[in-house]
Order: sequence, then structure tokens, then C-alpha cells
Amino acid sequence: MRKLSLLVFYKDYQHFLEELRDRGVVHIYENRQRSSEDETLQGKLRFVKRIGETIRALENRGVKDEGGKAEVAEEELLSYIEGLYRRQEQIAARLGELEKEVALYEPWGAFSMERINGLAAAGWDLRFFTVPDRRYMPEWEEQYHATVINELRGQKYFVTVTPAEMQEKPDADVFVFPQESEEKLRGSVKQLQDERENLAAHLDKIAVDSIRRLKHYRESVSEVTDFMQVENASQELVEEKVIALEGWLPDNQVTDMKAFLQEHEVYYEFSVPTPDEDVPVLLKNNRFTKLFEPITEMFALPNYHELDPTPFFAPFFMLFFGLCMGDGGYGLLIWLVCFILARKATPVLKGYLVLGEYLGIATVVVGLLTGSFFGVALDAVEWPWLKGVKQYFVTEANYGKYLNGYNPMMVVAVVIGITQILFGMCLSAAKLTKQFGFKYAMSTIAWVVALILLGVTFGLPALGISLPLVFVYLLYVLLAVCAFFIVFMNSPGKGILMNFGSALWGTYNMATGLLGDTLSYIRLFALGLTGSILGGVFNTLAFDLTASLPVSVRFIVILLILLVGHAINFGLCMIGAFVHPMRLTFVEFYKNASFEGGGKKYSPFRRRVVVEK
Repeated sequence: MRKLSLLVFYKDYQHFLEELRDRGVVHIYENRQRSSEDETLQGKLRFVKRIGETIRALENRGVKDEGGKAEVAEEELLSYIEGLYRRQEQIAARLGELEKEVALYEPWGAFSMERINGLAAAGWDLRFFTVPDRRYMPEWEEQYHATVINELRGQKYFVTVTPAEMQEKPDADVFVFPQESEEKLRGSVKQLQDERENLAAHLDKIAVDSIRRLKHYRESVSEVTDFMQVENASQELVEEKVIALEGWLPDNQVTDMKAFLQEHEVYYEFSVPTPDEDVPVLLKNNRFTKLFEPITEMFALPNYHELDPTPFFAPFFMLFFGLCMGDGGYGLLIWLVCFILARKATPVLKGYLVLGEYLGIATVVVGLLTGSFFGVALDAVEWPWLKGVKQYFVTEANYGKYLNGYNPMMVVAVVIGITQILFGMCLSAAKLTKQFGFKYAMSTIAWVVALILLGVTFGLPALGISLPLVFVYLLYVLLAVCAFFIVFMNSPGKGILMNFGSALWGTYNMATGLLGDTLSYIRLFALGLTGSILGGVFNTLAFDLTASLPVSVRFIVILLILLVGHAINFGLCMIGAFVHPMRLTFVEFYKNASFEGGGKKYSPFRRRVVVEK
């Protein structure tokens, strides 16, 4: 990025901004305080938010274009649709109230208010009561002519028929009916339900066209807010005759921008950003790693002065996802669904689906290596065509004897974890070199080399591999050299005591943090194993529990168990395969890579709506 400083004569300012917006490459430095105090701007931003909320509500309907057109202005359209949704909310609230009142009539069954009024005219009083079962007195039936109408949830619903002048009544709760009759209430419910259905159908009809028009309207209003924010970012100088403006643009746009500015009577200056400046970030990745940028943005963009972690964690994330899913059949399903949907998807959605294709392929590879396909352990089945490859599956039966009985996938998960941690420390060293110079990275590099040397020195003998004595002594010498750099180069420019104290603290953090970080990667093995086992359990249930059923019935039951069981297992695996790789990336990897984040996305001042000429 390059910083662009501008001085513009006030009479030319508005016209210049229009042309600058047409260029669409300069990210204007925002004056947040002035923007927050500008009530007109804040009102416009709230209006943009309203439009966005309405668009999301319409998009969530998931309807197809039926040709409905809303022949009103966009602002009126927005208010009209908001009114429809408010009416839907009112209907839902009123229906809830009415349905509660209708439910009050249900225990009593059907009865006629006209006949009750007829009894009253004849001098008899029909009353309704409720009472807990244990408090109901049988003698009420003779004393008050009580008749039990219903018994629900420990309550008795009964009526009494007594002379009108009789004031005495049973020791029970008098039941109070709603003011409106059941018939009228049910009529109101039906009327509101019909109105709700008509509203839904109407919204479905106008949704597609309304979404298109409101998106265009949102962009138009956003253009106004962009212009207002740019004006708030400017400063008036020399008795308000000169206006100063600052912004940022990519390095590859500097030449074209110079040519543009030379055509205008403005003063300009390009400069390299200083370490204390808040420079916007424009990620630059290839076609593969660009797919993982949404994952980067979920946590935070890197700040301008550090490395973009996206290309460095992307291969690991793919592998982590495959290990957590752990089943080749599930991976094939993910790839197939994403492949089919990506053919007709929008450009934005297509990126996510292509990412899903890569994740599915990684899962297929892991599933084939471990011998798991839709919960079937391929190394345990007696299928003739698998005899030649069963010994190559990465399972405990095949490779446990070489690892002192440890599950090979657990060892793989730990090795991958150590590899990513060391790789993150290398990135941290590269970041320190870029920001401060190589000597500030020497201690981190020494830690990486020392950890590798320790692994070779003590890890290989633990696996039964003996090392020549001369080679062992050489390793000790190299470890001593690393220790020197760790102790005396961890804080360049500071005293020996300060370096020594920092080294002790760093060693403590490394010993405790490295162990915890490494153990975190065992979850890759645990989740993959759990998914495979659970898939196998559903397979066993489907075939073993149905062994005694007739063939036709058994086929249906097996199919239902497999579909429901694997759907549940697939959902659980998907959750784990997204959550835990992100945790390992955002916590373990980012910590060891010294990732700071806090970057602001490059958002150039540009036209949002294409003007037809």
C-alpha cells in the first residue's frame, strides 16, 4: 500500500471527488469521530441497515421468481414490505392469544349457549367448575346435581344445575369463559390464518423483484453515505480555501493514479506507510488459498505489518477437516453435493462450495488411508478384492507393532501438531525479521532448531533407533549453540541479566505451552475415530437387530436405521470438523505464529451503482 496525501482547491473539490470515485481505487482515511457526530450520516447508515434487514428477511423466504412486480418507489417499497412483516408479527401474536382462549373451551366439549340461556329463563342456574381430583366430593352429584364433563391432568371439569335462587355452591373454582363464544373465536382464528397465508403468498410473489430493487437502492444510499464519510474525512486549510484529504491505494495502482492526478490541479504526495499508521489490508492469494480467506476473516484480518496467515494454514485446515471427519464415504458425499450445487451457484456462494469440494477430497483421502467408508472398517471385512491392500491401511493392527502399541493415527495427529507449531514459530521469526530485523528473530529460530534437535536426540532412541556416539556429541554441541542464542539473544539491546531472566520465563512458557498445544492436536485423532466407530455402530444395529425380520420388512428397517443413524453421525462429524480445526488454527497456530490481527479491510471509495450512459 501507498499513502496518498491530497490538497484540493475548494471550488474543484466536489468535481474531483466524483472523478476520484469513478477511479475506485483509493481507500479514504476515515475520521470516525466526525462521522459518529454527523447525525445526517448516522441516519443514512441506519437506513441502509433497515434495507439490509428487509432484504435478508425476503431472501430467507427461499422463493423463486414468479414475475411479481412492485410498481412503487423504492423507499415506499421498503416501508410497504416492512408493514407486511409487521402485520405478520401482529397476526402471530393475536393468533397466540385466540388459540389460548379457544383451548379454554376444549375440556367442556360442544355445548349450546342458547340452551343454557333457556335453563336460566326457566329458573335454573348452570354453572361450570374445576377442582383437583382429590378434592372432588361425590355427594355434590346429589346435592348440586353435579355432572363430571372431563378429567385432564389431575383436574375434574364438572357442571352443576341448581335453582336460580340457591346461593350455595361447591367448594371448587368457578370456571370463567372468554367473553366471545367458541364459534366466534374459531371464526376469528380462521380469518387470521387466511390473512397470514395470503400475506405469505403475496410476499413470495414480490420477493425476487423486491430483493433486486432494494439491493440496488441500498447501493444508491450507500454511495451517499460513502460520499458523506469522505467529506467528514477532509480537512479545511488556508481559510477554508484548500481541502486536505488522505487515503491509501495498492502499489500497482500508483502509476495510473499519478497520471490521473497530473491531469488535475491538485497537489499530491505518495509515501510509504510508517509502522504506527493504520493501513488497510488487501489480501492477495492464489485461486486455492483465496478460498480460505472467509476463515481468516472470521477471526480477524492481519494488520498491514504482518504476514497473511491464510496461505500458511490452508493446507493444514484441509488436512484437519479430513482427519476430524475421518470417513471416506462422508467425504465423497460432501464432494458430490458441493460439486453439483457449484455448477449453478452465484459467484459468492460458488467459492464456499469449491472450498467444500476440497474439504471433501481431503476427507476421502484420509478415509481411504485409514480404511473407513460409511462406517465400514475395510481392514476387517472379508471382501476378496480388498485382500491385496488391507495391509496398507493406517490402522493399529498394521502399524501398531512399529509404534510400541500406539495407534498410528494418534501418532500422526501429534506429529502434524508439532509440525504446525514449529511452522508457526518459523512464521513468527519471519515476522520479527520483517518488522525489526534478523537479530530479533534469532532466539525464536534457535528454539525451533533446539526442539528439532531434542526430538532427534531423544525421540529416535525411544523408537529403538540407535545413533552413533559422534553424532550424539554433535547434537549436544548444536543444542549448546541454540541455548546460547536463546539465553543471550532473546531481547537484543538489553543487558545480560534482562536476557537471562527473559530466557528463564520463555523456557517455562515453552515447556508448559508446547506440551498443552501438542496434546490439543490429539482431538484430530479422537474425533475421526469417534465418527468411524459411531458409523460402524449404526451399521451393526441395522443388520444385527433386523436379522429375524422378513426380507421385505428387513430391507425397509435397515434403510431407515442407516439413513437416520448416518445422518446424525454425519451432522456431528461436520460440526466437529469445522469447529476444532478452527480452534487449532486460531489458538495454537496463531499463538505460535505471533499473529496480532486487527487489520481493516481495504474498501476503496468507488461507485456502487453503474450509471448507464
